[in-house]
Amino acid sequence: MFSALRPVQDHHWVISIALLMLIFLVVVKWNKSNYIILFFNSLFSFTFYSGKFSEKRKIDLPEVLLFISSISGVSFFIFVIFNQEAFSILFYLQILFLVTIILLSKYFIEKIIGELFELNELIGRYLFYKQGIFSWLGLFFLFPLGLLLYFQNIENSTLTLISIGISVLVYVFKLFSFVGLYQRNILAYWFYFILYLCAFEIAPYLIIFKVIKIN
Repeated sequence: MFSALRPVQDHHWVISIALLMLIFLVVVKWNKSNYIILFFNSLFSFTFYSGKFSEKRKIDLPEVLLFISSISGVSFFIFVIFNQEAFSILFYLQILFLVTIILLSKYFIEKIIGELFELNELIGRYLFYKQGIFSWLGLFFLFPLGLLLYFQNIENSTLTLISIGISVLVYVFKLFSFVGLYQRNILAYWFYFILYLCAFEIAPYLIIFKVIKIN
């Protein structure tokens, strides 16, 4: 197995990223002992979100740390897809910066839309739910898979496409499960909702892959 590993000087940064994400998870566990367990089960149960929806919505430390970790994990997975020769911290940081800017821009624009249509509560729940699914996939699926592809030096486009396909299907399925719960509110704006999906849920990720591929 060790013969398949990359040169020692190349994967020090990868270990540092994984260690930082682990520290963030430990901090979340220390801050709220049951948060990680509930969050891990959130993909299979709505209990985590129903509990959070009943609270007064505010951004707290566990959400921020999980979001940062998930962005790091997703960025690493994208990095592995486009560069499997050697780890370049500069290229990774460029991907991380691009993903962060796009996601934060999406978040603030969607909050503004909620203000314009007076749907603050619904949009707030939707954004929290969507961010939770994104964080789950980034932490527990894409980042571990990225580590496997990186350290084992697996160059299998089929496996990569299957992984991306599973992530997209899970993400879309979970979003539509949210729509099912709030269909009375959303279907009243069905035309705008379709435009929203095209503009904010599909286009940004196509832009990320297009920009990275060009570079």
